Order: sequence, then structure tokens, then C-alpha cells
Amino acid sequence: MEALLEWKWGFFSPTHIATIILAIVFPIVLYFILKHKSERVQKIVLFLFSLLGPITMINEIVCYAPMQSILVYLPIHLCSINAILTPILVCTKNEFIGNLTPLFSVGSGLAVIFNTIQAEYSIFSVVFILYYSSHAMGCAIPFLMAKLGLIKIRPKYILPSLTTLFGLYTVVHFINVWINTVCSANNIVDGFGELIQVNYMFSISPQGNPALEFFWSLIPYEYFYMLAVFPIIAVYYLLLNIKDVIAFFKNKFSKGSADGSSEAADEAASEESEAAEVSDAPVTPQKSVAKEPQ
Repeated sequence: MEALLEWKWGFFSPTHIATIILAIVFPIVLYFILKHKSERVQKIVLFLFSLLGPITMINEIVCYAPMQSILVYLPIHLCSINAILTPILVCTKNEFIGNLTPLFSVGSGLAVIFNTIQAEYSIFSVVFILYYSSHAMGCAIPFLMAKLGLIKIRPKYILPSLTTLFGLYTVVHFINVWINTVCSANNIVDGFGELIQVNYMFSISPQGNPALEFFWSLIPYEYFYMLAVFPIIAVYYLLLNIKDVIAFFKNKFSKGSADGSSEAADEAASEESEAAEVSDAPVTPQKSVAKEPQ
């Protein structure tokens, strides 16, 4: 029994890989279960799963914030913001939130894959079960809603979503800088006697995250290194809207071809009309001039 309780999640261990596969397979199975259910049933089931995020945040604040500091558990990580928005999305089916959360949910998915900080969690502990389930379902729910037809991913929200993310990231970075500066200046420590320093949305440093370490190697400056991620996010959004993007260019090409054909047809008709006018014009008879006898 003790051995089971000490069974660690690990980082790309067989257990970790199995949980990644489960995080992919379970939403697919859930989709086929909900596919032929009424919208009311779909929303109830997805809403219950969406509560995992807020429950996890409340558990962390209640159980861990007193030992450390509430400053370390503010709900301004990308995953936390997604956890707050997801239940709202399920209840309201708000179109903008529905197009924003597929972007935020990527953070939840990456938290399951690149779990360097949480690798030491026991897979039978409450903290692991809540962390894993909330992040896995936080990533899956927006896509399940889109696949079930509860929301629609639209190209017109690509720019507003990217702008919103950039604005949030910038605001959160200034919050990080302010908290860290104030804590350093006043030597504010947590329950373990360590100086409080925060890194929400990883704007200060990659903090050991292998995926973000790559971008840090390109731009080794806080805040700015994460800006290198935005072109990738833009491509990701285009892929989410690939059908509409293809349809847009296809319609534009077809319209251009149709306009070209129409112009050619008009020109041909104009030439035919001119030819008809020439053929229908009355022929003026020429007078014959009599020759004088020699």
C-alpha cells in the first residue's frame, strides 16, 4: 500500500506517458458518448467537468496558501484564467470566450505534458488527481464544445483573441514585477522563510519548462522571450480555422475567375453587337456615270 502511495507521476516516465494518452483518449470517448445526447445533457456533463478547475484553485488556496502566501496562488496563470472562463463558456456559449479558450487551453495541455514541477506528485494523491484532471479537461472542453456544435470557431476572432492574450500577458508581467519588487524591497517571505517571488504566465523566466527554455535560448530576456511564441500561436489559430480560411480563398479565387469570365463575355458581346450594327447598316447605292461617246 505504501508503495502505491509513493508511485510518482514522473517526467515522460511510462506513467506520465500513459496519463498523456488518457488525456487524449478520454475526451474522444466522451465526445462519442455525448454526440447523440440532447444539448441540455451535453451542457450539464461538460459543466460538471469544468468545475474541476475552480475546485483545484480553491483547494490550493485553502490547503497551501496559508503555508506559503496567497501571493503565490493568485488566479492569473494562463491555466487559472482558463479554469475561470470554461464554466462561463459552458453556461453561456459565449462566442468570443468560445474562440478565446482554445488558445488558453493550450497552456493546460502543455502543463500535463511538461510537468517538471509536478513530476514528484504521487498519482494517488489528491493534489495530483485535481491537478491532472482539471488541466486535462480544461484543455479538452473548448474543443468538445466546438465538435458538439455548441460553439463555432470563427476566423474573425483570431486577431481579437491574440490581442486579448497579449494584453493579459503584459498586465500579468507588470503584476509579477510589482510583487517581486515590493517583496524584495521589504524582505517579505513565505511560511518557509523564503523570499516571495512570482512568475505568473512565465513572463519572468521559463522556470525549468523545457518547451519555454527553447524560446529563452533565442531571446534571453524576461517578458520579451515569450513574444516569440505569438507567431506559433497565430499559425495554431489559422489551423483551427483552416476550413474557413480555405473556403475564403477558394471563394475569392472563384469570384476573381467569375469576374474575369464576365469581363471576357461582355467584351465578346460588345464585339458581336458592333459587328451586327455594321451588317445592318443601309448600303448607299452608287450612281453610275454614263460615258460620253468618243
